[in-house]
Amino acid sequence: MAGDIPSLGAGWSAHADEWITWTRRPGWDSYWTFHRDEFLPLVPPAGRLTVDVGCGEGRLSRDLRAVGHRVLAVDLSPDMVRATVTYPHSPVRAVVADATGLPLATGSADCAVAFMSLHDIDDMPAAVDEIARVLVAGGHLVMAIVHPINSAGKFAGDKADVDRPFVIAGSYLQTRRYVDVVSRDDLSMTFHSEHRPIQAYTEALSAAGFVITRLREPTNADPVQPWHRIPLFLNIVAALQ
Repeated sequence: MAGDIPSLGAGWSAHADEWITWTRRPGWDSYWTFHRDEFLPLVPPAGRLTVDVGCGEGRLSRDLRAVGHRVLAVDLSPDMVRATVTYPHSPVRAVVADATGLPLATGSADCAVAFMSLHDIDDMPAAVDEIARVLVAGGHLVMAIVHPINSAGKFAGDKADVDRPFVIAGSYLQTRRYVDVVSRDDLSMTFHSEHRPIQAYTEALSAAGFVITRLREPTNADPVQPWHRIPLFLNIVAALQ
């Protein structure tokens, strides 16, 4: 669903309570069913400091800290940050900040993660530049986004047909903002995002001084789901030169 979205950050802040409930239901979100297990092995071993950019309610920060990372979680939404620092039994240090103005000294971190957040940030190139600023030379950014093929189109035809076609009705190359409202059982979540072609991300990484070292396209492996033919997400590891 297209929408008039003055700010992606404002959209996510308005639906923070929905997201906290949605993602904390065990096994509910793709993070729990398969994406976490695809993403975590891409993150380098714990070093001096790992910055979680666009941390949401802190799920990835908690998992990284559990394997030894010293984490600073950052999110634009005060409600998300509050949920991160007050999580029962395993709160994580977090601050409210825009991704384009991280509250860190230059070269103070050796790893940054942006898990499913860069496509939800208004000025993505500026955020990538800022991540580069806070990383040391040789530091890594590990990112995951909605795969641009995913956000460019949709499956058409009978939902019972596993082999139904995936259709891009408009332009894959044109940037556009969109709103997706997803309802399942008793929960509903509103996603505010921006479709951008892969080139938008690779050019931003290159301009900031990053070199891509790995690229993965995880999706639902269940053969009875149509998504097993189309990538859901795009995971990238990039090293700062």
